[in-house]
Amino acid sequence: MATKAEQAKNELIEQIAAAVKTRLDVKRATGVERFIRQFYANVPPDDILGDSPDNLFSAALALWNFGLVREADTAKVRIYNPRLDEHGWRSPHSVVEIVNDDMPFLVDSVTAELNRRELTVHLVIHPILRVTRD
Repeated sequence: MATKAEQAKNELIEQIAAAVKTRLDVKRATGVERFIRQFYANVPPDDILGDSPDNLFSAALALWNFGLVREADTAKVRIYNPRLDEHGWRSPHSVVEIVNDDMPFLVDSVTAELNRRELTVHLVIHPILRVTRD
């Protein structure tokens, strides 16, 4: 049986999924909705429950758009401070996004290096997705 926090998280994800259907055309919506559900699936409820569905939708969509085009065997990295006027969402923290082929321990290595530099990691979202590129 799901806890109240897990139920609230599931309701939040449903709200985000509803935003996908109203904000994107049908052709893009199916893939983006599936991505968003996988993106937030293993995130602890307390890590996202304080945020708005719109902000969570926009954060996930930003990563989706960033990862759409990437050369095989090449990691794509972006570090930025999301601003509503520029990125469509906001965060009080810097964001590190990495899109890459399967690389065991990459997340642990990046997190360890940030900690070594005395930078605080506030949230790690690490979905592993199987994709086919054309």
